[in-house]
Amino acid sequence: MKLKIEMTSLEWWFWLVTLVAMIMGLSGRVEGFYLVIAVSIIQFIYFTVKRGFAAFPTQVRFVYAIFTIIALFDPTTIFYWALLVGTIMVTLFDTCFIARILILMPWNKNEKLS
Repeated sequence: MKLKIEMTSLEWWFWLVTLVAMIMGLSGRVEGFYLVIAVSIIQFIYFTVKRGFAAFPTQVRFVYAIFTIIALFDPTTIFYWALLVGTIMVTLFDTCFIARILILMPWNKNEKLS
């Protein structure tokens, strides 16, 4: 896998802030989890306005935001650990497991993988 850091991209900064907040939450500061949720929702709204709700990147952000909210209620934090791995992959390598699953959904059969 090739390292892919795009410091000029607002999308990359969204993911970086999310990654740092998630690490903060997993290290014992619960505020980090709230920041993860807030950034995820802001990112979803940003993409909805920019590209529309049906756009593939917006769908990825929607699912991620829902997962972060669900993870808040997981007392084991295993869900957040799984999201951490995915967020590292998106931030450092620009690859996303959620996107790989969503591209297989019937409503995305005509979308190009971004």
